[in-house]
Amino acid sequence: LRCGRILAAWFINQGHLFEAYYFKTPDGRAEYYDAEGKPLRKAFLKAPLRYKRISSYFSYHRLHPILGIIRPHLGIDYAAPIGTPVETVADGRIVYMGWKGGFGKFIKIRHTHRYVSTYGHLSRFAKGLKIGSYVKQGQVIGYVGSTGLSTGPHLDFRFLVDNRYINYLKFKSPPVKSLPSKYLAQFKKQMSYFRGLLKEPFEYALLKSKDFM
Repeated sequence: LRCGRILAAWFINQGHLFEAYYFKTPDGRAEYYDAEGKPLRKAFLKAPLRYKRISSYFSYHRLHPILGIIRPHLGIDYAAPIGTPVETVADGRIVYMGWKGGFGKFIKIRHTHRYVSTYGHLSRFAKGLKIGSYVKQGQVIGYVGSTGLSTGPHLDFRFLVDNRYINYLKFKSPPVKSLPSKYLAQFKKQMSYFRGLLKEPFEYALLKSKDFM
């Protein structure tokens, strides 16, 4: 026996009610939405890995720790142990995967015509991936290393918007695509049902919720 998927949840913080409802469209798209049918998931993760600290920030004037010269560092260095899984921050397609000079083992992913992310100094790539592979948000694409021009294990993560490097720590991720209007009535009906279950005794609600598993 194990816990199944969470189908609905309420959370009250400082008197404000937050709601989340799981809904799967007939074409197989599954997301959590608020009571208005707006998706709760962002299109991009806050970070591509679980990290210990940020060892180097985005800067146009950084003293390079190895070369000893001032030059731009157009990314974020996330310090983490060798072998820490690295995830793609959003759905996309791998457009480069291999060795890239000072970046060592390197992956470049195009997410849409506007967004691109890169991952450098990897120790190895995840199995089964190649140039052209489609990856889903949160999928492991590689593992932290110290390949290339590196002083220690970390991930060099960079992000481009309209072919321009930006500070990802200041990037405000858009939400994923909204629920198509043709499914809104069905979602509202299911949401109302879940709302009713959340107001009922827990044991009874658990028995009835299996219809949507």
